[in-house]
Amino acid sequence: MNLTEMNEALVRLCAKYAVPSDGRLVAPPAGMPVPAALQRTGGPATPLLPWRVERRFVELKKMIDDHTLEEVSTLRFFACLPEENLAAVLLRELDLCEFFSGSRLRSAFAVGGGTRCCNVVAGLDNGWNCSLECVADPGGRLKRLDRHEIIARRGVASDRVVDTQLPQASIYVFTAGGERCFTDCDLELFGFDETAIWPLRAAFAVLSRPALAGEWEAAADRLARQVSRILAGAAAGESTVFTERMEG
Repeated sequence: MNLTEMNEALVRLCAKYAVPSDGRLVAPPAGMPVPAALQRTGGPATPLLPWRVERRFVELKKMIDDHTLEEVSTLRFFACLPEENLAAVLLRELDLCEFFSGSRLRSAFAVGGGTRCCNVVAGLDNGWNCSLECVADPGGRLKRLDRHEIIARRGVASDRVVDTQLPQASIYVFTAGGERCFTDCDLELFGFDETAIWPLRAAFAVLSRPALAGEWEAAADRLARQVSRILAGAAAGESTVFTERMEG
């Protein structure tokens, strides 16, 4: 991500909608496995949770909240992402579980395959079950893949087209150097890829609704600690149970 170009785009976006632009995108604080943070004038850096503003996840949450899906029981997620560490992938997927459900993580059991992949079975306070497959792929040697499926008593929803279950690009070009793909998913941020668009949108959301800052800071801090314990439990072959006292 080019933070200079992203901050210039953030200023333009704030000016367009008359939102105070008293913040800039920065690298996340040390030990916080999120893509970026928002440094506001005279305040602490807010860890950004960009998946919470990503359109496909917002639409899935609407299907839960308006009861298009009746009596959700299970969340089944897979993510292979070009992240430097597994904690970043796991935090993203666990936060999506909490975002969709409106409920906190209660327990988790993880089985790891070294420092790059793990499978997690988790339970939420509201009784939902979560099955997560997470892969960290630094350098992007593997194709970026993720899929999020919500299973209910009545209805199943996914963020991927059912007949492919894979991300699709808008334009494919076959060149002498191989296949190239192009997808523009935000006309106001034309030219940026998804790894830049959603942190930008997340920063804009926090500047537009300052109350989100405290909510996201608390969620990121708690989940970062929980992810650390889950991965430690995976290495030791132990399950992890969380309580309000432990969460802080």
